[in-house]
Amino acid sequence: MPDNVGSSGVIARFAGKAFVAFGFILGTYGLTEGSETIKQTALGLLVAGVLASAYGAYHWIRNRDVTR
Repeated sequence: MPDNVGSSGVIARFAGKAFVAFGFILGTYGLTEGSETIKQTALGLLVAGVLASAYGAYHWIRNRDVTR
């Protein structure tokens, strides 16, 4: 992560990538096992990962003064 993004932006983007990756892994496992609880948990992780990545991107854009 280059320049002055700030630690919260870096942490959000890292957490977002980790949640999305784990959500895909858990979702694949849930589809093979057929457990509805695991599928819902995987979907929640995917949504949390996308939201965290979006927050990190917003933080990056705001600190790069792109919104002016």
